[in-house]
Parts: sequence; structure tokens; C-alpha cells
Amino acid sequence: MPNQRRAAVLAGLSVLLGSFSAPVVMAEELYSLDTTCRTGDRSFACRVQAVNVDDTTEYRHQFGSRTVSYRVIEDPFVRIEGRGSNAEPWISVKNALINFKTEELCFNDEAFCVKNPSFLADVLINSGDAMQGRTRVGMAFAPNGRVDVACFDNGCDRLKEAIKQ
Repeated sequence: MPNQRRAAVLAGLSVLLGSFSAPVVMAEELYSLDTTCRTGDRSFACRVQAVNVDDTTEYRHQFGSRTVSYRVIEDPFVRIEGRGSNAEPWISVKNALINFKTEELCFNDEAFCVKNPSFLADVLINSGDAMQGRTRVGMAFAPNGRVDVACFDNGCDRLKEAIKQ
């Protein structure tokens, strides 16, 4: 009888202690893609893994031993955050630019770019008629991550000129 009681007590303790553990993060891989990433003028092979993590979608860009990640958060408003490694905190990106012709998405004044036709196809499909025929789309974000300004096609050149002044 003491062994059964000890087992019951241990089982009860493990359930109790388990309730104090960190919340479980649910992750589901959407796709992975071997592609090209770029920092400045330097292009290199990278692997993109798109993963739904709880209520966000993370895009993990792996090259060599490094992983640069960006995530799209939709609630309470759409915003994009990035981090240079898994050890760094998430921070709001300053701006993003999509070039549909080159199938490239760039963040923070082209500090990091990725060729991702899968993501851009999703953007075109999910935006309906709003993006059809567009060549470029850009966004500048407020400090809280919310979209402050959006531009389309040649308007993105005009926006860049205004930002530099």
C-alpha cells in the first residue's frame, strides 16, 4: 500500500508542478523553401521556413549557422517584427518593400532581403483585386509597429525621396 500511495502522491505533484510550467507554444510548419537572401549587395543561399506559431506567422531565414526571423502579427493590428537571432528580442521593423517582378521582400531599407515567391503569391491571392498588376508595394511602420504609410509602384520611389529629405 505505501508504494501505491507514493505513486499517487508523485502523480499528483507532477500534475501540480506541470500547471506552473511555461505555456505550450503551438507551431505548425506551412512550407520551407530553398532560395536566395541578400544583405546590401551580397547575395547568398538561404532556407526559409514559414511557421504558424500561436497567432503569428514566423518566417525563419537560415544561412550557415545563423537564423534571421521576421513575424507577421495580425491582432490587434497588422505589424511586422524581426530579430537577428533566436537570442535577440523581437523589434518592430521600420519599413518593408515588396518587388513582385523580382519576387523579393526587403526589410529596413534593404538591410535584409529574401526572394520568396511563395509568400508573395499568398500576398497577391489574399489581397484580391487590390494588388493585381502592381509591381511594388512598400510600407513604413510607426514605433508601435502599425503601418503608418503605404506606397505602390512609382509612389514608392517618391516615398523614398521624401524620407531622405
